[in-house]
Amino acid sequence: MVYADGGGWVPAPIRPLVGLEAAMERFAGLARLFSAHPSRLIRDTTINGLPGFVTIEDDLIQTTALQFENERIVAVYVTRNPDKLHNIPDVTGWQN
Repeated sequence: MVYADGGGWVPAPIRPLVGLEAAMERFAGLARLFSAHPSRLIRDTTINGLPGFVTIEDDLIQTTALQFENERIVAVYVTRNPDKLHNIPDVTGWQN
């Protein structure tokens, strides 16, 4: 499952993506978009107790958390909602 939260402010899927095929299709489409505008890794971190990372995607701060079970990713949680991300430390200089 892939869950995304744009908060109605920024683009994000409204419904969770269910299944490997749906997730891979979505990420393949995003990879094509990001070939023209690459995402920028800010740092690896822990997000709500899960391993994850902070990136800049199309000039937006985004967090991605990965949930593992039996050494496999079973869920991806993407947050793009600026109301939930304004307190992330150490990204204020990313706009340089």
